[in-house]
Amino acid sequence: MKAHIGMVVRAGLAMLLTLVLVPTPGVAQSTTSLTARSFSDLSDDTDASTDNSAVSTPGSLSSMLQRLKCLQGLNPSGNSGSVTLKVQKANYRLYNPSTDSFDTVSMRSYNGCPSGPTISIKPGATLKVSLRNTLGANDPPSNCPDNPDHSTPHCYNNTNLHTHGFHVSPSGNADNVLLTVLPGKSQDYSFKLPADHPSGTFWYHAHLHGSTAIDVASGMAGVLIVRGSRQAKPGMTNGGADIDTILRRRVLFLSLPLREHVMLFQQIEYGCFSNATSDVPLADPTTAEWVCPQGSVGEIRGYNNQLGFIPDPRPGHTGQLNSTWIISGRYTQINGVVQPVFPSAIGYVPAGDVRRLRMVHGGNRDTINVKIVRANLSALGLADSGSLSAAQVNTATNAAASALARAHTKPSQTTTLDSLCSGEVVKQLEFAEDGITMSSMIEKDVNSMNPGYRSDVLVAFPRPGLYCILDEAADASATINFRTNSTKVKDRRLLSLARVGPGVNMPNTTVGNHSKYWQYIRDQLVAANPTLAQPAKSDLQSLSLRAFAPTTPVDGTVANVVEKQFQIVPQPFPAPVLFLISGKAYKPDEIGYTGVLGNIDQWNVSASALATHVFHIHTNPFRIMDIKNGAGKSIFNGNGGCIPDEGADTQYCNLQGVTRDTLFLKAGYTLQMRTVYQDFTGDFVMHCHILDHEDRGMMENVRIVSPATAYLRGVTAPITAMTKDAGRWFAKLAGRDETKVALAASLCTSKDYAKR
Repeated sequence: MKAHIGMVVRAGLAMLLTLVLVPTPGVAQSTTSLTARSFSDLSDDTDASTDNSAVSTPGSLSSMLQRLKCLQGLNPSGNSGSVTLKVQKANYRLYNPSTDSFDTVSMRSYNGCPSGPTISIKPGATLKVSLRNTLGANDPPSNCPDNPDHSTPHCYNNTNLHTHGFHVSPSGNADNVLLTVLPGKSQDYSFKLPADHPSGTFWYHAHLHGSTAIDVASGMAGVLIVRGSRQAKPGMTNGGADIDTILRRRVLFLSLPLREHVMLFQQIEYGCFSNATSDVPLADPTTAEWVCPQGSVGEIRGYNNQLGFIPDPRPGHTGQLNSTWIISGRYTQINGVVQPVFPSAIGYVPAGDVRRLRMVHGGNRDTINVKIVRANLSALGLADSGSLSAAQVNTATNAAASALARAHTKPSQTTTLDSLCSGEVVKQLEFAEDGITMSSMIEKDVNSMNPGYRSDVLVAFPRPGLYCILDEAADASATINFRTNSTKVKDRRLLSLARVGPGVNMPNTTVGNHSKYWQYIRDQLVAANPTLAQPAKSDLQSLSLRAFAPTTPVDGTVANVVEKQFQIVPQPFPAPVLFLISGKAYKPDEIGYTGVLGNIDQWNVSASALATHVFHIHTNPFRIMDIKNGAGKSIFNGNGGCIPDEGADTQYCNLQGVTRDTLFLKAGYTLQMRTVYQDFTGDFVMHCHILDHEDRGMMENVRIVSPATAYLRGVTAPITAMTKDAGRWFAKLAGRDETKVALAASLCTSKDYAKR
C-alpha cells in the first residue's frame, strides 16, 4: 500500500514538473540550436523520464521517438532480469562549438545510440546481458590477422563486455574480458551480484584488447547503477547500510528520494576524411583543428592519426608531441550532447533543490576538471539582481549561447569563458568515488576525473540565475595528456550551461570551516531522516557516513608486496613507442602475477617520469595507503590534505584511506595500495585506463587461485624445476630437443605425484 501511494505521489509530482517545464507565454525561447542541445538525462527513474519527455526535439516524430528510445533505461526495477545490447553502427549529429553547427557522425554504438542505456540492478540480483555484435567483417582484413601483434591495435570490429567496478566473477560468462565476440556472433553474459555488494554508480564498456579504445571512443559505454535498500541499524558503524536510504528530501509530510541526474562524460574523437581509404582527418590549414565540410560524415578509422600522440602541427607548438584529442579541437560531451543546457533548454532546477549527480568518466582522451560557477551577467551587458526571474534566465541563456557561438577560435573562446564564467563557485559535496561510499562527505571546488572514474556528488544552486559547468584549466602534468615534450597547460572548456529558476534561496551561513553549501545540504538531509538509527543519525550532523561506507579488510598481515611500473619507452625511428608494465608488453597467454584467495597484498604501482597513466584493476578494489611524489616523499600531510609540494594540484589530497578501483598515476609518482582477493578465483586484468595505452600493450593478466591450489603449486614447484633441469641435461647428452624432453618428464612427474 505504501509503495502504491509513493508511486501515485511521484506520478503527480512528475506531472507538475511537466507543467513547470512548459515555456512561459510571451517569453523569448531558446534558439533551435539550444533546443537541440537540451540535456538528456540517462537516469532511469521516473523524474528523468518526465524531464526527457517534456523536451521538444527538432525534426520529425521519428527523431523524437529515437531520442526517447536512446534515453530509455534497461531493468529500472533493479531485480534479476535480462537485457540486450546490440553492437551496431549509428548515425547521429554532434554540436561543434568551433563552427556553431552540427556535424554528422557514424560511430560504433550500443543499440544505435550515442551512449549506452543505463542499467540498474540490486545487490543479490543477477543481471543477464545478451551482447549481439552486428558490425560487419573487419576491414581491411590485414588489420585482423590470425596471430596479431598485441602491442598494436587490431580487429576493430571484434568486441566483448566489461562491468567496470562490479565485484563479480571474472570467469566463464561473467566479467570475463578474455572472451571475444566476433562480428555476426552473440555472447550471453550473467553477472551475479553478491548480497552485500555496495550500492553506487558503476559503468560498462567494450574491453577487448586491441579494439577497446576505438570502441569506447565511439561511444560504446553505459552507466550501471546498483540501487540498495539496506537501512542503517542501531549501533552500525561498519558500512553495512546503503547510502541510497538517506539521500532523501522532505516534500510536505513525505520523505522522497533526492532528484538524481546521470552524467556520462565521453570524448568522441571523430574526423572527416578526403576519401574512403584515408586515415588522416581533414584539418584547417591555419589552426590545424579538424574540420568536417558540409555533407561529410565523421568517423574514427584508426589509432595512428586518431587516438594517439603525434607531432603537433598547430602554430606555436613546434617540437611538441601532443594528443590528437587536443589537436583535434573536439569537445567532451555529456550523455551524447556537446555543451548541453541543463536540465533542458526550457526547464529549470529550482534554487535550493538538492540534486545527486552521478558523474561517470566514460571517455579515454582527456582529464575532466568539473567546476560549477555562477555566470557573470555583466559580461553579457545584462543586470544581475542576484535572484533572476524565469524570463531573465531565458534572456541570459540566449545571450551566453550567442556570445560563445561568436567565439570561433580557442583564444576567443577562452576569453569569453573567463569573463562570463567568473562568479561564485558552487561547492560539490562528494560522498562516493568509483561507486564506493566514503567515510564522510568532502567539499570540492574542482572535481578532477580521469578515464574510468565515477564521482557521486550533492549539489544545490544558491539562488536563481545562469551557471557554467566547466572543465577547468589545469597544469598539463595533472592530466592524462602529459608527456615531457607536450604542451604545459590544459585549457578551460564549457561542459554545460545550467538554468536555475525560483525556489529557496540558500542562507549565507557557515559552520566552522565548512561552507554554506555544506551547512545547507547537511540541514536538508537531517530534516529528511528524522527516524534514522543511532549512531548514524548523530553522524549525519557532521556528514559522517560510517554506517554507509563499505569496509575493505586490509588491516591484517600483508602476504606479498607487488611492484609494478607503467612505462612508455621510445624507440629509434621508425619503430613504434613501447607501452609496457615493468618492462613487458601484454601477452594473452602470460600471467603477470598470481595471488591467493583471501590474501592481503600491497601493490606499489608507479609511472615513469616520461608520461602519466591511469591504473585500473578488475574484480577487487583497493584501499589507498599512501601516494609518494617523484622525490619518494608522501604527498599527504596527515590532516586530510596535501603537503605544500603539491601546489595547486589537489586531486590526491582527500584520498588517503579511500577505496577505489581506478586512479590517476602522475608521472614519477607511486601509488601504495592494499587489496584483498575476496570471493572469486580466476583470471582478470590490470591495465592503463588510457585505453589506447592498453591496446598498445599496457596490460597484464592477474590470476587468483585458492589456498589449496597455491599450496600444491608450492609443493610441486621444486620437483618441476628439478625435472626440467634433468630434462635439459639428458637432452644435451642425447642431442635431442630439450624443451620437449623436459615437458614430457614434467607431465610424467605430475601424474605420478597426483597418484600419491
